[in-house]
Amino acid sequence: MPHLLEISGLTFRYGGQAVLDRFDLTQDAGAHRVLLGPSGSGKTTLIHLIAGLLTPHEGSIAIDGETISTLPPARRDDLRRRKIGVVFQTLRLVAALDVTSNLLLAQRLAGQRQDRTEVKALLDELGLSHRAHARPRELSQGEAQRAAIARGLVARPRLLIADEPTSALDDHNAERVARLLIDTANAHGSTLLVATHDARIKAFIPDAVTLAPVREAA
Repeated sequence: MPHLLEISGLTFRYGGQAVLDRFDLTQDAGAHRVLLGPSGSGKTTLIHLIAGLLTPHEGSIAIDGETISTLPPARRDDLRRRKIGVVFQTLRLVAALDVTSNLLLAQRLAGQRQDRTEVKALLDELGLSHRAHARPRELSQGEAQRAAIARGLVARPRLLIADEPTSALDDHNAERVARLLIDTANAHGSTLLVATHDARIKAFIPDAVTLAPVREAA
């Protein structure tokens, strides 16, 4: 049985400087995990590689048995839409569409049937039903964060990746968002991978891998 996520010998460089150097990682379905590390440790680069938004210089990344790192761009995009949801630090919704229409669009892009009942249920679950017809710019910070989680989950991804979801929040709201991510990922059958420098998240997801900046050989 393949791991849900399998990374082997992953290397990525910016301008000749290695950000990740022969990095290995496996994650099983249902085993939520945290990627911890300071700025410059490669966390954001790593999740962009996992999501197929960047191409590694060496090594491989497989999602649910499919090697995303070697696919041509169109097939990589297709795999990401089918298998991966990403909760970015900034809200990435189409400004001209309301929240419901954005989620319906995400379902269609993932090759799924557009299901208003399912979208409504997800918005209810996240406490956003009263903002179903709001444009992204009309949302408060907390509402935008929940809308980002809804966007990540609406296509029922096998892997849900969250980039720094709690680092800018006070303790109360950090706990609220952490529990919301875990509970909704569990409810939708998604495996959660959180990239952050916020060590408070370990209280909710104790399985953590710590990244450190790559040191160049002398």
